[in-house]
Amino acid sequence: ARTRIETAVVAEEKRRSNRRSGRMPGLIYPGGVAASIPCMIVDQSVTGARLLMQPGWVNPFRGSSSLKERFTLVFRLDKMQADCEIVRLEENELGVRFVSVAKPITRRI
Repeated sequence: ARTRIETAVVAEEKRRSNRRSGRMPGLIYPGGVAASIPCMIVDQSVTGARLLMQPGWVNPFRGSSSLKERFTLVFRLDKMQADCEIVRLEENELGVRFVSVAKPITRRI
């Protein structure tokens, strides 16, 4: 049986690109008339990121149909945005894949 650390190392080795740890404030724009949702961007790579949500957040992405749902993610400190696709959805966490290259923000934040 593998230890928790060994399991994490194996999972890390399967990723296509290296992730860098860090915490950057972000905003999720689900589209339509839904309001922006604050998040913390962590474990970011060139292909995706893990987003930590505030406890008690109102989740507009409920249900299994939310996987592959797209939204715009704003990197507040970098003043950049990228289109994302949900690949993993948990209670207070989203795993996303970037479906566009990050570009300067086009909306007021």
